[in-house]
Formats: sequence, C-alpha cells, structure tokens
Amino acid sequence: MSDVEFRGGGYDEDLSYLIHLVDDPELRGADPLRLAPSADQGPGGASGTRSAAEGDQVVAAIERACESDPRMALRLVAGLSSYWWSRGLQDEASAAAERVLAMLGRTVPPGLEEEYLLAVLHGASSAEQEQLELAQQVVLSAVGPFKHPVTVLLWALVFGPFESSATVSTVLARHERDGDAWTRAAVELCKGYPGLIDIAPGDAEQSLRIALARFRMLEDRWAMFLALTALRQITSDLMPVLDEAVELADELGLEEEAGLLLCQRADLRLREGELDAARRDYGQALDVGERSDLLETVAAARIGLARVARHAGDLACAREHLSAVLTGCPEELDDAREEALHELGVLRAAEASA
Repeated sequence: MSDVEFRGGGYDEDLSYLIHLVDDPELRGADPLRLAPSADQGPGGASGTRSAAEGDQVVAAIERACESDPRMALRLVAGLSSYWWSRGLQDEASAAAERVLAMLGRTVPPGLEEEYLLAVLHGASSAEQEQLELAQQVVLSAVGPFKHPVTVLLWALVFGPFESSATVSTVLARHERDGDAWTRAAVELCKGYPGLIDIAPGDAEQSLRIALARFRMLEDRWAMFLALTALRQITSDLMPVLDEAVELADELGLEEEAGLLLCQRADLRLREGELDAARRDYGQALDVGERSDLLETVAAARIGLARVARHAGDLACAREHLSAVLTGCPEELDDAREEALHELGVLRAAEASA
C-alpha cells in the first residue's frame, strides 16, 4: 500500500494521528482525508493530497483501539466512513465495523449515537437484530442533520429500501433543510434513487440530474458515478449518461463496472446500427474482463462481438466468439450460456440462408 504514510512514531502516535484526521470537521465530506497533510508536513502543515491509511493498517489500528478504547475505535469507524465509501472499500469498512460492534454489543456509547449508527450501517449484514433496531432508533430520534454528511446517504441506501416512503422522505427533508452542500446533493440523489420514495419518473430524473450537477461542482467523482448509475436506469437520454459513467468508472478504477457499462453502451450502439463503435466498446469490455478475470464481462463482451460480426456478415467470426463463451463459461453463469445458445441459433439460421 504505497499511498499509506503513517507518522512513523509508534503505534499509539499513528492511532492518534488517524483520530486527529477523522475528527477534523473540514475533512468530513465524502472524501474526508483528501485534504490531509502529507506525511512530512504533520497535522499542522499545509494542505496536500494524501490517501488515508488503507487495508491492513487501518484494520490493525481499529483492532488496537478496540482493545484499549472501544469509544475511540467507534470514532475511527465513523470518521473513516466517508473515505471508505468514496473509494468503494465496503469490505474493509464491514470488517472494521463488525470488529467494533462485537466489542460494543447492544450498548450505544453516550454521545456517540451517530457513530454507532454508522458502524451498524457498515456491518449491517452481520449485525444483530437488536443492533439494527438501536441504529434505527438513532435515526428516528434525531432532530437535525447528522454531523457526518455521508450518514444520511448510507442510511438511505442500506435501510431505506426496508423503510416506508414516508419515513425516508421525512429523514431526507430534515437534511435538505439543514444540511451542508454535500448533504443536500446526497438528498437529491436519494430522492431520485429507484425505490426509495414515491416520486414521478420525471421528478426522479430531475433530482438525479441536480445531484449530479452538485456533486460535479464538489468534485466528488464517486458520488457522481452513483448518480449516473441511478440515472441510467430511468433516463431516455441514455448515451451521454453512459459516456460519462464509463469515463468515471475508468478514472475510479472500477473495472467490473467499467466492463458492464461498456457492454451496455455497445448494446445501445448496436441497436442504432453503429457497428464499428459497438465493436470497439465490446472489444474494450473484453480486454477489461480478461485483464481482471471477470468471467461475466468476458461472456457478455464475446456475445456482443458475435452479434456485431453476424450483422456485419462475418459469420465465422461470430461462431468463434460464441464457441469461446460456450467452452469457457462456468456452469454458474447459466444466463450467459443461455444467451450464447440463443445467439448460436440465430447464427445458424443466418448461415442456412447465406
């Protein structure tokens, strides 16, 4: 982890340094540590670009805090929530949250109610039912916006689908009225996100476009990507959304998402008769899938390339791609195999009439 640069003065100093960073109100946005000083500047130095401690070092710091001070461990989980979210590090966040929740059990430390909520949101898949209920009580009893801007977004995405539309709308309204710029952008994202509140499709699209514009002004690429991901499910003007989503996925290093988006854009181009453009997108998706061992992406790209080849009259090339899918596709990818077999049937009909 080359971008991890602790203070180098011992474990306790490293832990204190992390606490200093996550407690700084200016660093509580969607990317809480992007403004942190570089390692040789110290906490009081000029702002620079540095990444937060990642992976094993973060987990180790939180485990150490669990042993000596569970409240500090909980503050770390809450303070790093935006960092984890903004980089797609859900597995790391979940592991850290589960460790802290195992120590705390059903006890919500006084004054750390929102921090407890964030830990439960990260560790929701393994949290006890009573922990889930305690976390929800934190939400329902709150009277103003959360101090961590990312809390309302995580709550809406994790718990929102299981809440009534009225409850979600009430929580969002509270943050829309009193939240900061990032929080208000997140509220618009949640308002338009499919399945969270009762809203007309046109209004949902408008909310998502407002969220996208606000996140763009705030230079939050991960939030922009999430807004685009939701927008592509409901907009009729799909191509510009896919273009930007593909670009962001590449910038963020989201290879699986990039591959699937390239295939979706290629599908659209194929339907519009743009064979060369579709071939390029499928080819890029295939490269991504093979490079990252994403079998589903590889299968989708090859099936797409087979369709392009068939439409272009290159039936031998189409058969080659389909054969590669049927021989290399694992059994668990039943849908891909069925799609390849269907396309093979279409290809055979084309060969028979050639």
